[in-house]
Amino acid sequence: MKSDNDIKLNILNSAVTITNIPNLDKEIGQFVKGVVLMLCDKFVKDESLNTRISNLVGGNMKIVEDYAQRVAERKVDESKRNFVISLDKEGYGVADIARIAEVSLDFVNETLAK
Repeated sequence: MKSDNDIKLNILNSAVTITNIPNLDKEIGQFVKGVVLMLCDKFVKDESLNTRISNLVGGNMKIVEDYAQRVAERKVDESKRNFVISLDKEGYGVADIARIAEVSLDFVNETLAK
């Protein structure tokens, strides 16, 4: 079993590694940094080291919250798009689809245009 120092060192090394990955997708990078911050918060009680790791990844827990929010919004949008498409296949008009699906006419038109 690893010691607390090994865990702290691995978290620090992860933070350094993540910040040095070239061309890392911004959204994925923010999520991974958020995970490092969560690990840091749970396992690194040394305030100086905790601050160092937090500064390395350049963020706070809002990174994880924002990522989760974007993922949730994409899932909701995809679900709405599928619902709009199914209503269209059933023969509903654009205005009726917008009303039933509780979305804008623009959303319906954009979805059906794809």
